Order: sequence, then C-alpha cells, then structure tokens
Amino acid sequence: MTQQARKSTDRLTQRQRRLAAEIEEIAVLLRLDYPNITSYQRDARTPLLEMIQRKLIISEVITSYTLTDEHLNIRLCHYFFGRKKSFIKLWKTKRFKLFNYHVLEELPLMAKLRFLKATSKVPKPVAADIERLNALRNGLAHAFFPENLKKSKPEWKGKKIFSLDGLRAFLDDMTKLDDYFLRLSPEEIEIS
Repeated sequence: MTQQARKSTDRLTQRQRRLAAEIEEIAVLLRLDYPNITSYQRDARTPLLEMIQRKLIISEVITSYTLTDEHLNIRLCHYFFGRKKSFIKLWKTKRFKLFNYHVLEELPLMAKLRFLKATSKVPKPVAADIERLNALRNGLAHAFFPENLKKSKPEWKGKKIFSLDGLRAFLDDMTKLDDYFLRLSPEEIEIS
C-alpha cells in the first residue's frame, strides 16, 4: 500500500468525525477529558484523575455484568424455546415477549445462573467467576465508596479493581467467560 493510499484510509469519514466530536463533548460534560487535565485547577487534578479512573473501570464492570446476563438470557431462551427459530422471529410472538418481560427482566443474575446450573453442566470456575462478577458489580453499583463495604469489596481475585493489575486480571477472566458462552454447542447447553 502506498503512502498516499494509506493516508486516504487513515482519514475519518464525515460520520466518524461527527461521532468523535460528540464523544469529546461527552467526555467534557462527564469530566472524563483527562487529556485536558491541565485545564483544571492544580489541586483538583489528582481527584479528577482518580474519579476518571473509577468511572472507566466501573463502566467496564457493569458492561461485563450486562453481557454475562445476556449470555445467561440466551441460554434460558434456548432451553425454553429451542434453537430452530431466530430471536428475530421469536420476538414477533406474544409468548416470547411475555417470557422476556416477565421472566428474564425480573430474574436477577444469580437466579439465572442457578437455573442454568440445574439444566446444564456449568464448570465450577465459570460459575465462580459469575458469582464474583455479581458481588463486584453489586458493590460498585450500590455504594459510592465500595472500599468501605464488608461483603462486596472492590477486588477481583485479591487484586484491587481500581488498579491496572486488578483490571487486567478482571478483563482476562471476562474474556474467558465470554469465550465459554460463545463456544457452547447445543449439546452442551441442555441436559437430556
């Protein structure tokens, strides 16, 4: 690829430029604009950087929790509705909508995990990571200072989640968790 061709592929599209500008504005509104930290008062910089770090990590934990919840929802749907119809087709049925609205939306993550364990073989490390994820998410979502909690400390397997080591360990385990759910075959999901 020539340098001229590379330059043209490196340019952002109009939509991408608009999105990047919007993200930059959102970062300013949420005070997540760490590249501009020197524009803040000197004594506010450290607390702002710490807050940015916490917000980024909390958002990742909650995103991982939500994705894991979705993985469990998919397994429950496959158990009750089979795999023959796509979710697009199932969403057109009243029965599937009612199941989603009154069962999946109402069940907490741990109840979904218990049901999955009752209907299929779930490796102990997978179940343990889901339980840890639930506890970590609860602590981060329900306490402004989770460090002060007795049960749901902001840690992942003994490492502080608000540290680079803790976040790396967490992300590594969440990748393994996603890989587990994404590689399951129909035979692995339901017990005959």
